[in-house]
Amino acid sequence: MAEARRLCMAVVAVLLGALAPAMAEPSKPRAASASICADQYLLALADPEQIASLSWEATGPLSTFAEEAAAYPSNRGGAEEFLDTDVEILLLNSHGAMELRRIMGQFDVDMVMISTMTITFDDIARSVRDVALKLDQVARGEAIIADIESRLAILDRQIAEDGEGPQVTYFRPEGGGAGQGTFVDTALRRAGFRNLQADLGNTGWGRVPLEQLVLHPPDGLVISFFDTARKGNSSRFASHSLFRRLSAEKPVMPVPGRYWTCAGPMLIDAVESLAAQRRANFGDRHD
Repeated sequence: MAEARRLCMAVVAVLLGALAPAMAEPSKPRAASASICADQYLLALADPEQIASLSWEATGPLSTFAEEAAAYPSNRGGAEEFLDTDVEILLLNSHGAMELRRIMGQFDVDMVMISTMTITFDDIARSVRDVALKLDQVARGEAIIADIESRLAILDRQIAEDGEGPQVTYFRPEGGGAGQGTFVDTALRRAGFRNLQADLGNTGWGRVPLEQLVLHPPDGLVISFFDTARKGNSSRFASHSLFRRLSAEKPVMPVPGRYWTCAGPMLIDAVESLAAQRRANFGDRHD
């Protein structure tokens, strides 16, 4: 009887061993990204073995995960690069790359569009969920969203205690700003600032009208991308007399460009940086 039982167990073990590959968890899809914004989502959500390649900008100064990105192949956005690596999912910006989209649409590649019109953290959460679902990383996506929400809750409590915040203006190297309907406006307000350009009724990414700054000087300046801009662009506006006067008289608060290359999960880092600089420059209370 004992011998028969051992023989039966041995047969079962052999059968289970043969079935193990079929019973194993299916591999998650392989993906590539074709823009620096898409890179950030892919690096935040995918397992290493899922990443076929990243855009050529993924290791640059505007990438939040530049160090991690160095471990993966890079691409220049050519369709043949993605087809040669048997990519199942391709992450793209929601604008541009029309020829790439046309070509890849003829093959069995699932294209996921990262919204470039993202404005709020609710929008970011939707994008995270969309990408996480495609990558079979739903739990990781929900963890990222929960982390962002908990950090925002802490900041909201601080703002409620501090009262009405100072009014600031945002500048890019070429003199551009950010009014209503931009994720920079969202970040400024979630950090406890009032955005002068938005308060004056300006929308989008247009330049800050300099006459408005003369009539309504801000309490401080928020700047970004000055350290990574080409010298011609950077020096042109930085040398403007009004900008030089304001930056000499008011607190200047830089935000690393990698925190808001686009409105992705890393936007919370921009908000936290801004909130810390608000308290450092203006104290805990402002009203």
